Parts: sequence; C-alpha cells; structure tokens
Amino acid sequence: MFAFEVIGSELKLTVLHSLLTGPKRFNELRVATGICQSSLAKTLKELEEVGIAERKVHLDRPVAVEYRLSPKGQDLFEAIRDLEVWATRWVMAAGSREVTQ
Repeated sequence: MFAFEVIGSELKLTVLHSLLTGPKRFNELRVATGICQSSLAKTLKELEEVGIAERKVHLDRPVAVEYRLSPKGQDLFEAIRDLEVWATRWVMAAGSREVTQ
C-alpha cells in the first residue's frame, strides 16, 4: 500500500501521465492537466520530494521551470500503463466510473 501513498492521488497520476511523453514547463503542465496553479505546484513538489519528478530551472528571459520524470519516475511507466489497460477493460468499457465485471 505504500505505492498508493506515494502516487495514489488523481492529481499525481494526471501529472505523471502528462510527463510520460517528455519534459514539460510548468504552464504546459497546467494547460495539459487542467490542474489549478497552486494544486499543480503542490503536486509537483510532492513528486519531487519522493524522487519521482525532477525540476530544472532555465535562466532564459523570462525564467522557465521544466519538469521531467526522474529515472525512478520513468520506471513507473509500465505500472501506469497496466493501470490504464485495466481501467479501459473494466471501468471505461462499462460506461461508468464504477468497477464492474
């Protein structure tokens, strides 16, 4: 159950899913995920703290911050993909958010 404590929120999974396609700047993540600025900042900080995401500051004008999955975060790809396959089969196919057989 520790894994769900680390990445178990919908916000974290949404951010992870977006980062699977490659590095993103903060505003790109905000638009791609639809998460408000404060919640996104908090979520990214939590993912950084457990070593799943990495933050890089570009000193361009204006300064930009980019986020990417760390090697630890990239290792989650298979698990996230498996969860998506499961959801497609059991949840989405049923036409509701309720798990059915």
